[in-house]
Amino acid sequence: MKLDSLITEKKNQIINLWIKKFTDTYPEESAGFFREGPGQFANPVGHAFRINLEKIFDELFVEYDPEKLRSCVDPVVRIRAVQGYVPSDAVCFVPMLKQSIWEICGKEISRLNLLSGWVDFMTRLELLTNISFDVYMGCREQLWKQKVEFTNSRNRRLLERANLLVKPVE
Repeated sequence: MKLDSLITEKKNQIINLWIKKFTDTYPEESAGFFREGPGQFANPVGHAFRINLEKIFDELFVEYDPEKLRSCVDPVVRIRAVQGYVPSDAVCFVPMLKQSIWEICGKEISRLNLLSGWVDFMTRLELLTNISFDVYMGCREQLWKQKVEFTNSRNRRLLERANLLVKPVE
């Protein structure tokens, strides 16, 4: 048996544990709502987490496509970036996936001597971490640009109201 087959065979267990670990990074009431909330429209954040974590999982077992992986990572990381998480907490879902897989499949990985496959899988997770961090930094940069633009716009309006803005000579 190959490592990928073992992991994908236990996909539902792994994803459920992974989502639990990830949502447990929120306060207890929020975590429960994100995990088991009433659906896409009443719980858009929880829905985005579940759908995109499942997509990320699936993307790890097909031919590596960084853009496809980035599109799956973006909604999860974007939510965390807007919520003000530091980079390590924003991308914590990657090591949590590794922990979840090991908790569910670790004994079989060792018993079946699939450790060389485990090392290869860790390389895929490192690429996922890099993509996640890049997405996080892009989101934070975009947020800071918006804050600067807002502040500049506000200051300009204040100067205009006070007639302190000098118009350029033509």
